[in-house]
Amino acid sequence: MADENPYAGLEPAELWRHFAALNAIPRPPGHEAAAREYVRHVADAYGAEFLQDGHGNALVRVSGRGDLAEAEPVAVQAHLDMVCDSAPGVQHDFTRDPILTRREGDRISARDSTLGADNGIGVAAALALLTEPDLPCGPLELLFTVEEEIGLYGALALDAGMLRARSLINLDSEDDDALTVGCAGGADVKIRLALEQEPLDAGWSAVELRVSGLTGGHSGVQIHEHRANAIKQLVAVIDRLRDGRVDVRLSSLTAGTAHNAIPLAGAARLAIASGAIERARELVREASSALTGEWSSDEPGLTIALRELESPVTQAANAAASERLLSLLRELPHGVLAMSEAFPGTVATSINLAIVATDGAQVEVQTSARSVSAEVLAGVVARVQDVARENGGSAQLEGGYPGWEPRPDSPLLAAAARAYERVHGTQPKIEVVHGGLECGALIAKVPDLDAVSFGPRIREAHTPREHVYASTVTGTWQVLLTLLEELALSAG
Repeated sequence: MADENPYAGLEPAELWRHFAALNAIPRPPGHEAAAREYVRHVADAYGAEFLQDGHGNALVRVSGRGDLAEAEPVAVQAHLDMVCDSAPGVQHDFTRDPILTRREGDRISARDSTLGADNGIGVAAALALLTEPDLPCGPLELLFTVEEEIGLYGALALDAGMLRARSLINLDSEDDDALTVGCAGGADVKIRLALEQEPLDAGWSAVELRVSGLTGGHSGVQIHEHRANAIKQLVAVIDRLRDGRVDVRLSSLTAGTAHNAIPLAGAARLAIASGAIERARELVREASSALTGEWSSDEPGLTIALRELESPVTQAANAAASERLLSLLRELPHGVLAMSEAFPGTVATSINLAIVATDGAQVEVQTSARSVSAEVLAGVVARVQDVARENGGSAQLEGGYPGWEPRPDSPLLAAAARAYERVHGTQPKIEVVHGGLECGALIAKVPDLDAVSFGPRIREAHTPREHVYASTVTGTWQVLLTLLEELALSAG
């Protein structure tokens, strides 16, 4: 079970108290009602005004304190939902089960699942601004959005009339030494492909080919790292079988869990001629040896296994349909497409081959592209659509969000940099990130909104290895308070 109290002695105590409460509240995207009710309960208990728009976003208005009561309001924003993923073999119902946490030195993590520090720490910090007594803050608008992890849907649908503030602090960044001033826009494309079935006689055996043990990761954060994609690995092994003259028919292929997570495991159920089973095993061993050797430094956990299934296979995709699906997955791009010239070391354009799932005679494939350029992003979408059509499928743009263009003359950025330097004694890095942030969507709603984003050090987000460094939460909190005090004093 989880540590009795992994947050004992950590500061600020109110922030960790709220984060512990969120650990017990299931909050996958689209199921944030219980988390929103917790926010409502806290607001009611402290006499703050609670508002909710038609999409489920919530806003809490907090009065300024003392001499700062008449200052201009400042919005502090975080999203309520979290990516839900568990370690292979672990059964975790994210609609019912709490997140069990542990503390190892300065690291807080979950036991075999995502932690939800992304963005639970931001939510907890915003709530602590309400419940921590005697903070030197002016009026605040605590904005809690929904469905961020599946496409920023809450921010895109926000009733902008709720927001009076024109300065917004987003708490969804994951580098404690940086201030974020811009981000890429994104576009999700869903491909549908017919997988025509045919009956099989008794001369076929059912096998399962499984790829597991990959690192995975956030497609907006780790896409430039040398991390294998489970979908591409499955296709590579099936290609090895076909090149070895083993007749393979696809029954199902499943991999990936979220549009913004690099697939870390997957499985294909295949029909193979019974007389070719031993040859198939030999070819899979060869493929496994080659791929584990290729990825030995970056993916030491990569495991490729083939096992014969007891249940018989009576039908599978015909040869032409199997080839179309494999060709589609082979040709779809994945990874970095271009690096930024303006911000060295930053990805400019990428795409994540995120999800494949078969349902009888239908297969769906989802890709998630990102770019700092709207024009380039449109070109990547068109490329995906072309690949889909060339392989007999249809492709539809099903989600997207605007980028956030950096504003070098931002007064909020200047104030945030001063606050950071006062707390840490050093100047922060100023960065544009490849991962999507809600600031772009919110600025599209409120064009004169000035925004900055920062947060504690969170690593391996969107994977069961997600963890946050507690000491950086303390530092981020101090920067937040220092910034809010300066903004209130300068506007008072």
